[in-house]
Amino acid sequence: MSIVKMGRGEVKYVDVTAPYRALLWPVLELILITGICWIAIGWLDVQVNNQGLDVALRNAVVALWAGLSLWRFVLPVTRLRRKRFIITNQRVIARAPTLQGQTDSIPLHDIVGVRRRRGGISLAIRGYDRAIHFPDVPKTKRIEKLLNQQLSELASPIWR
Repeated sequence: MSIVKMGRGEVKYVDVTAPYRALLWPVLELILITGICWIAIGWLDVQVNNQGLDVALRNAVVALWAGLSLWRFVLPVTRLRRKRFIITNQRVIARAPTLQGQTDSIPLHDIVGVRRRRGGISLAIRGYDRAIHFPDVPKTKRIEKLLNQQLSELASPIWR
């Protein structure tokens, strides 16, 4: 599914999403939640068989595990994987890591400068006081090099 329609003659150069390192904490939390909840479920199974505890308590812990897994793993991973950073020959397209998927489109001729900073990309935009920072963008070295190359081509067009 495409987040934005490409214009006539527009070519994608880079299309990246959140890096896999951003998924580490949700996975570790899922392992911890699963371990603790299923240890409790196993203990409750023994208690139900030996002492006649209600099965509804065990089912409540299973529901708790499912809710925590959804809240701490599925939603964060879905948000992170929806985050996109696309560079074409005419513009930069960035989608925020939200479920609504707000998309920003910045024409290349409005970009004054590009810089890698803290695992992300900062774009200096004409008319803005400060650079716009896009955090947690993978392959920042490649993206910075490509954008600087495109900006230099825009600044000094080659006449043929």
